[in-house]
Amino acid sequence: MVRRERSFNDLLMTFVAVPLVVSWLVFACYVIYKGLNDETGFIQQNLDFYVALIAIIGGPALLFINSILEAWKSEQSAQMNALPMRLELDIEQAKANTAWALEAQKMRQLHEEMLAAKEQDFLHAQGQTTTPPKRVAKK
Repeated sequence: MVRRERSFNDLLMTFVAVPLVVSWLVFACYVIYKGLNDETGFIQQNLDFYVALIAIIGGPALLFINSILEAWKSEQSAQMNALPMRLELDIEQAKANTAWALEAQKMRQLHEEMLAAKEQDFLHAQGQTTTPPKRVAKK
């Protein structure tokens, strides 16, 4: 199978959207972990601050990631829709290559047979009864 080139949307998903989501999740998990294991009560007292911070980071990130994801999904669906036509063209190309190779081999064989017949006619006209050693056809 042919390896396809990575598009701009693929790179955007790989280098922007995925790290953003992972960092947001890590930060949210960190706040939850610290809130559960905080013996001083500092996180629980300032929980509204941390929730607001997570929401401030997550809101724009969600919009950005949603638009990137939509563009990426539409690109992937367009590629999937083009796949049957591409496969059909590949099959037709393989059939044409095979037919051409068979026809070339048939013509080569006919040419070799014609040369052998001409050589035999020539030797017969010269009065020779033995034939010279056969030549090996180059491929």
